[in-house]
Amino acid sequence: MPNPPASKINSKLKPLPPITAKSAGFAIAVGALSAVLLAIPLSISHPLLAALLEKTAFSQYFQDHGMGGPRLMVWSWQHNDDLSYLDISKAGIAYLVGQYTITGDDVVFERNLSRIKTPEDIYRVAAVRLEVKQLDKSKIEALADNLSGKIVASALDNPKKISALQIDFDARESDRKFYSILLRRVRAKLPSSVKLSITALASWCLGDNWLTGSHLPVDEVVPMLFSLGLGHRQVTQCLTRNTTLSPKLFAGRLAPGLSINEPNFFALLSDRIPQYKRLYVFSSHGWSRPTLQKAQLLLGQDLTIDKTISANTHNQSVEVIK
Repeated sequence: MPNPPASKINSKLKPLPPITAKSAGFAIAVGALSAVLLAIPLSISHPLLAALLEKTAFSQYFQDHGMGGPRLMVWSWQHNDDLSYLDISKAGIAYLVGQYTITGDDVVFERNLSRIKTPEDIYRVAAVRLEVKQLDKSKIEALADNLSGKIVASALDNPKKISALQIDFDARESDRKFYSILLRRVRAKLPSSVKLSITALASWCLGDNWLTGSHLPVDEVVPMLFSLGLGHRQVTQCLTRNTTLSPKLFAGRLAPGLSINEPNFFALLSDRIPQYKRLYVFSSHGWSRPTLQKAQLLLGQDLTIDKTISANTHNQSVEVIK
C-alpha cells in the first residue's frame, strides 16, 4: 500500500529532547540496575514469582515437578511379588497401600496385605486407590479434608521411606470438583519432600484434557494404556495417528502406564518411549523374574534386561504391607 502524502499526516508526535550528559547518565544507571536485578539468583526470584502467581494458571511453570528416582517404575498390585531382581539404580516400585471406598460421607479403607520382596533402599511410591459409589455434593469440602488426612497417614505408615504418593482414581465428570479439592488438600498435608502423582484415564490425555484447566498441584500424570474397555479402539486409533499424549501444562511430567498383558501399546509407543522421563509397567499376574524379563523385552533397547535386572540379589529385604 503506498504511503500517504506528508500533508495528509496529522502527527501528534513530539520531537525527542536532545541527549544530555544528565540523561545519558540516567540511562546508564537504569541499565546497570537492570543487570543487577537479572543477576539475582533464581533461588531468590523463583519463590517470589511463585508466591505472586500461586493462584493463576502460570503457577505450574514455577513449581518443581521433577519426580527424581529411576526411569522405570514397576506397579505391584495385590500380588505377592518377587521384585528382588530389580537394579535400584534403574527401577523402582509403586505398591498398592489399599483402597478407600466412598459412599455418601462414609469412608471405608481396605488395606492391601500382599507381601513384596524388594532390594534394600529401592525407590518407593505408595499408591492409594479410590472408589466413589455415591458422593454427597453438599459435604465435599469436609469429606476432602477428612479423606486427605487418611490418605496421607496410610501412605506414610511404613518403616521404609517413600518418595512419592500416587492416587489412582477414575474420576467421573461429576466427581471432578471433589477430586480437585482432595488433591489440593493432600498436597497441603504431604511433606514437601514427597511428590504427588496421579493415574489418569487415557481419554484425559487425548482430548478431554480437564486436568489442564483444573491446575492440579501434581508432579506427575500417569495415563493408563491398558484395560481400556470400550475406549480401546479409540485410544488405539489416536496413538496410531501419532496423536500427542500430553495435556499442555503436563508436558514433561507425563509417564505412560503400560501392561505386559497388552503388548500392542508397547509397539504403538515404541518410537516415543525415549521421550518420556518415566514409564510404569503392570502385570495382571504379578511379578517374578520371567515377567520382569518380558517387560524389558517389550520395552526394547531403551531399557534392556541386563541394565535393569540386578545380577546381585544378595542384598534383599522383604517388605510386608499390612
